[in-house]
Amino acid sequence: MMDEIIKVKNEGYAEYEEVLLERDNVRKEALHWKMEYTREFGKLIADLFEMKITCIKKKKIITYCQAEVNKGKDIDHDAMFAYINQEMQEYNRQLQQMIDENEAANSGRQISTSAATKIKKIYHRLAKMLHPDINPKTDEIPELKRLWHMIVVSYNANDLEELETAEVLVKKALEEVGWENIVVEIDNLPEKIQRVRDEIIEIKGEDPYQYKFLLSDYEAVQEKKEALQKEMQEYMDYEKELDTMMEQFLSSGVSFKWTMD
Repeated sequence: MMDEIIKVKNEGYAEYEEVLLERDNVRKEALHWKMEYTREFGKLIADLFEMKITCIKKKKIITYCQAEVNKGKDIDHDAMFAYINQEMQEYNRQLQQMIDENEAANSGRQISTSAATKIKKIYHRLAKMLHPDINPKTDEIPELKRLWHMIVVSYNANDLEELETAEVLVKKALEEVGWENIVVEIDNLPEKIQRVRDEIIEIKGEDPYQYKFLLSDYEAVQEKKEALQKEMQEYMDYEKELDTMMEQFLSSGVSFKWTMD
């Protein structure tokens, strides 16, 4: 059997294999809940962040102009916007990342229960052969390393067809490297098992894994949406205050062309 080709000298190896696969399942579950969380709240969060950075930008413009006036200088529009755009780069990058994550979440692959079961079984078979923590040759042989990357990407994307293809390619690759010669001895196995168990506990105790409990509570979901909408209104009110500040600034005699790009 292909999933029995790795010969291991260690006692307790089966437990190590088990906890590694459990960790990978928990990681994937956390990724699933992150996607579900993004589907539920992603647009609200992105819209709120966009409003926040609009306010930040206007505030920075006002502060810049006031500083120039205080120094008795004319406001150089080109210099000001070069400075503001530089200041806003990281905010804009984060906003674009949110937008991209929303698109990815809402276009994510939806699969049946039977397909999910097949994906899990194939991944477990392949992980027992190529998981770098199980088979060190995976990191040593470029083709095996490439195939493992293909497996991980396909598993996380729920791509059954690609995983089935990977299984065929793995069999061929292992035949070429002579799988009968693969013998593994893992140092400090008890410590490694405990470390993986600790990692599982850590993943389960933090977001995005913890999103599952929020998303399973209808009232909690509605409360969060209401909180996001309330915060949005607060920033919309703040934007009006900033616009009033700018109008007052302009009415003080300063010549300034209001431009938002």
